[in-house]
Amino acid sequence: MNGTTTTPATTTGSGGFDMSRIRPYLGPLALVVMVGFFGALYPDTFLTKSNLVDNILQQVTALAIVASVQTVVMVVGEFDLSVGGLAALATGFAATILNTATIEGVPKEAGSLVFAVFLCVLAGLIGGAINGALVSYLGVLAFIATLAMNEVYKNLARYRVEGKPVYGLVENNFVAVAQGRTLGVPNTIYIAFVIAAIVWFVLDRTTLGRQMYAVGGNPDAARYSGVNIKLVKWTAFAICGVGAALGGLMQSAYNATANTTAPEPWMLKSIAAVFLGMALMRNGRPNLPGTILGVVLFRTLENGLNKTDINNYLQDVINWLAVVLAVLPPAIARIRENR
Repeated sequence: MNGTTTTPATTTGSGGFDMSRIRPYLGPLALVVMVGFFGALYPDTFLTKSNLVDNILQQVTALAIVASVQTVVMVVGEFDLSVGGLAALATGFAATILNTATIEGVPKEAGSLVFAVFLCVLAGLIGGAINGALVSYLGVLAFIATLAMNEVYKNLARYRVEGKPVYGLVENNFVAVAQGRTLGVPNTIYIAFVIAAIVWFVLDRTTLGRQMYAVGGNPDAARYSGVNIKLVKWTAFAICGVGAALGGLMQSAYNATANTTAPEPWMLKSIAAVFLGMALMRNGRPNLPGTILGVVLFRTLENGLNKTDINNYLQDVINWLAVVLAVLPPAIARIRENR
């Protein structure tokens, strides 16, 4: 996938109307309208702290982490379809290590936890590095490489846990942080915020981030400017692998269960969130704030529809049609510009 970034549209109609001026406000406005709509329909259940914080924000923290690092890969003009498999593999390794290993010099009650987290992150890093090598250095299309590796990682995870969820992961305070609260807010929200903030800083405030945007926007110009395109893309995939592992680890810690099938929807949802952010915030340019907004919008609509009597299958139809409708206007604007 090359060229996910495009030059933002400046005018979309007669009179020189500058669409770029209002675009950053469209996403937040859509969220406010959605919350107001469902809040008016279900004021006693939707507009409550437990629903808004626990059922919406907390429930998307793992996906928010994965979508954040998916943004990094899409910034360089690629995408990673293996995030679900990598998350499953990392959590599978972490779950089976708990209470089975110790580290010299580390208290016994913390030894297996330290090793499990380390192995989880390492598995994600290695998996992401393999993806990056296939795409960047061997020239395999990202769609083929990451889709195939997703199956590899997913089935390795199932082999590791013998095809069954690993329940009761409460030893050594594995779930203490993930299930805890600070100032009444779930700790997972803070964790997701910190990771997203780090990704935002890397993309928007560092030389590496500027190189990533250059590679995704115009690879030839980036090459002539001295950017090592292969290394930059490889780095993006490695970062994505670590983020996928952390997302899977946090979800399994919160649920006290390592379920290798739970991360499967993250592949499509993380990409959809990035595209939503591209459409609502920067008109074709992947960006971290837009991605997080896309994740929250998707979950808010899902949560609101769950309170209705609409059939579950039709709810999914509405959810994904909403994604299409959100990305349609900028697509039409670009077609008009190219005429």
